[in-house]
Amino acid sequence: MTVHVADALVNITRMRVSIVLGAGATLANALHFRSHRLQASRPPLDTTFFAAARALRLPLPVSLRHYLRRLTRTDPSPDVLSRLRMEEVFKDLYYDFLESPNSDELRRAYTDLVSYYVRVLADTTNWIGEDSRRGAPVGKLLASAADASSDLTVITFNHDLVIESEIVRRRRLARRWCLDHGYGRLSALLDPLFAYGGSYRHYPRFPVHSDNECDHTRPITILKLHGSLNWMVRLAGDRPTARTLSGQAAAKDSIYLLTAREAENQTARFRREEPGPGRRQWRMWPVIIPPVYAKQTLRQVIRVAWDEARDALEQADRVIFFGYSLPLIDIDAEKLFERSLARNRSLKWIDVIDPASAAALRYAGLAPALPVRWYPSFMHFRDVNGY
Repeated sequence: MTVHVADALVNITRMRVSIVLGAGATLANALHFRSHRLQASRPPLDTTFFAAARALRLPLPVSLRHYLRRLTRTDPSPDVLSRLRMEEVFKDLYYDFLESPNSDELRRAYTDLVSYYVRVLADTTNWIGEDSRRGAPVGKLLASAADASSDLTVITFNHDLVIESEIVRRRRLARRWCLDHGYGRLSALLDPLFAYGGSYRHYPRFPVHSDNECDHTRPITILKLHGSLNWMVRLAGDRPTARTLSGQAAAKDSIYLLTAREAENQTARFRREEPGPGRRQWRMWPVIIPPVYAKQTLRQVIRVAWDEARDALEQADRVIFFGYSLPLIDIDAEKLFERSLARNRSLKWIDVIDPASAAALRYAGLAPALPVRWYPSFMHFRDVNGY
């Protein structure tokens, strides 16, 4: 494993760069703006999710409290919750829900868990996307990679809107990205929506292609392999059905794209921009793949993004992993990287930005034919690569 080899990105006419961003990258942005931040503004990791929820003063939903009491055989007090891993709670509850999909109690508990998860993510990441937030690691990395490449693909498992916000805050990057084309081939399947009244009407919007200010000859593409807080499906009622929660219904329904630059922290009613007959207002539900083991059915609705990510990794001239530690629960992601990197004949090495050296070792095991250059922070990466 080669560490800290100086080789700056160079401006090659047809260079293709793929960047893989995980939750650690969003956290790095938050740390840049608030190094002595409060817990309430800290984007959660697996081990800090319930601590973040507590700091936000979000009460645990009653249905989820009852479920955890049965699961742990104790009251889910703050001390108990602080010892729980968010992924483990999702894994157990989703398994029980799939085993008994007709149980109203389990369906409500799982629905409330997803809503709780979305609320925490929105409340801890929306502030990072404000226009005044400049100079953070994710934005700097995107800007440098975009300047050095004709084709930049950002692959992420994050649901937040930090990446999109970093792009639109930089005019030279924003000209290469818009909602209509920015999510790759999946963009053609997304139907734009905006909120009917409420706080959404005050949010700034992401640009669309009809604004006539973008040029996609040197595209920037965001591939969100676990969905996004601004992707929604409409519900027939006020709560999702078991088929919607398990991914069976969403596979045949339209995915709607919210144009607001902030993620609403609760489900809301939306209406379509285009006039026309028929129903125009619905309750919406986010298209996200939570951290559960059985993701295959859930991800079918966005399968095209996984296919495009595989193609981008196989064709990339440079691949950079930032803040994604490749957790053992993400078997699909492991196989995606393992097989794509093995097929790539252009790569000379891969870059891993992560404070844990174990993350670099994980990638070294996935791509034994490629040297891994490990950087414990973006500052180290920047210093070595001349950013």
